[in-house]
Parts: sequence; structure tokens; C-alpha cells
Amino acid sequence: METKQDNPDVERFNKRAASYERASSQGYFFDRIQRRALNLARDKSSPEVIMDVGCGTGRLLRKAKEQYPHAHLIGVDPAEKMIQQATVLLPEAEFHVAMAEALPLPDASVDLAFSTLSFHHWTNQAKGVSEIARVLRPQGKFLLADIVIPRWLSLFVRHFRYNSPDRIHEMFTQAELTVELQQQPWQWSRVLLIVAGRKR
Repeated sequence: METKQDNPDVERFNKRAASYERASSQGYFFDRIQRRALNLARDKSSPEVIMDVGCGTGRLLRKAKEQYPHAHLIGVDPAEKMIQQATVLLPEAEFHVAMAEALPLPDASVDLAFSTLSFHHWTNQAKGVSEIARVLRPQGKFLLADIVIPRWLSLFVRHFRYNSPDRIHEMFTQAELTVELQQQPWQWSRVLLIVAGRKR
């Protein structure tokens, strides 16, 4: 089983936790992508339980609360200090210090799952996708947004676990998730958006 110690990114995010909300990239990059993911989810059924994997300080969940005020919100992140910040900013949500590859949630307990811009940090991406499929209820949805870059460039970018859009699609299929939408909506970035559903 993968552990936080296997992933050097965790301590890096712990060190950034206190200033993470003030980073300039939050407003012009992260917020835009998170709102796009939430807009894609708007057409889905009204979820009772929403989970964000790699939730950081809970920024997406705070937006989800505006859109789904009655939903139970769950955030999962391996960086303990990020979770401490998230708990202060959104105390009514449920937060867990955990890896995507080992979600501390029961089977079929989540209606709508998100992961925005954390996938390239996961130690075992295929295992993480399988874990999200496990906790999704039948007809549940998973929305993934992450950066995809050419393999040659990933060799020069620290802490980046490269996978092509085709390989990510394959991970979803192997986890028995049906990809309903896969797009790169902005020419100015290399962001991949995927919407997938669990059919059974």
C-alpha cells in the first residue's frame, strides 16, 4: 500500500499550507478550472455526498457548498497541514488526511467526486482512480481536471507524474468507469477535463 512517506510532494505542500490560499495562482488558474468542473457537474443529479480528492485547503468544496448547500462535503488530502487549514475555513465539512490510493470511506458512499490539479502528484494514479470508483455510488460521477504535458517536458518538471490523455482514459475504463466527456477546453493551457460515471 502506498503511504505518504512514498510521496515527497506531501511535505512540500505541508510547508506551503499557511500561505497556499494567498498564492496568486489560486485566483487566475485554480479557481477558473474548479468552476469549470463544477459547471460540468451542474447538469448532473443533485448529489447528497460530494468528495474532493487532493482537496488542499478546501477551495473547491467551498464553491461546491454554494452550488449544493445541502450536500455533505468530504475532503481528502495527504498533507496534514493542508487539512488543518481546510478545517478552519470550512468547519462543517468532513476532512481526512489520506492518500487517493487509500480512501478512508466505505464502498458506494459518494455521489459526486472531484479531483482538480492534484492527479499528477498521486503516487499510483491507476490505484487512485480505482479507489474513487469503489466509493462512488451507482450512477455516481467523477470529474477529473489535471495538467497534461508532453513526456519530454515531464522529464524537466519536478514532482510531475506524466500520463497521456489516452492512458488516463484507459485507467478509467479499467476501473469500470464510463468516460462521458474528455476535453482540453483552453488553448492557453494543457488542462485535461474528464467526466466519468459509474454505471453499477
